Order: sequence, then C-alpha cells, then structure tokens
Amino acid sequence: MANDFCEVMLLPSSQCDHCRSAQSNLPRRVYVTKGGSVYHRTPNCEGLKDGQQYARWKGHDIHDIECVPRSDVQAKLGACEVCRPDLPPSSVAGRPF
Repeated sequence: MANDFCEVMLLPSSQCDHCRSAQSNLPRRVYVTKGGSVYHRTPNCEGLKDGQQYARWKGHDIHDIECVPRSDVQAKLGACEVCRPDLPPSSVAGRPF
C-alpha cells in the first residue's frame, strides 16, 4: 500500500522506528496555510475558515490551504483548538470528522 510508506524516514512504515513509535490515531497529514500558526485535521475546519476570514478582514494576504505531513509542522506549529488534530476524533465532542 502506498500509504504504508514513511515520508520522514523514507522507509516502509513497518520498518520505520519513527512510525512504529507514533500513535496510530493521530493523522499523518494535516492542513496548514503559509501564514497560519496552527495545523488542522481537515481543510474544512471552522478554526481554519475563521482564521482566513480574520486575516482577510485585517487586510492580510490569504494563502492556499496545503496538506502536509504532520511530522513536518508539529514542532513549529500548535494544534488547532477547534479541530484538535492531536486528539483522536472520538475525543473531540461535537466535531464531525
């Protein structure tokens, strides 16, 4: 399977210590924008939409939403408080995923 390949260590996930130690319930890929300060579970997150509306209102540039490996941004950005990509979907009450 193509999804069973680690994009960080460039190994099959079954051979990668990074992947084996990662919690399986966390998304491997998350959504960000160039000007954002957090990462999101889905591109439809209300927090992401609100952030873009706020940036537009303040006259800032609006950047495209990008899907990136969580491991690339987790150390640089925080998790969105609305969609909480750091928690499994069943732990976030009231948010459909």
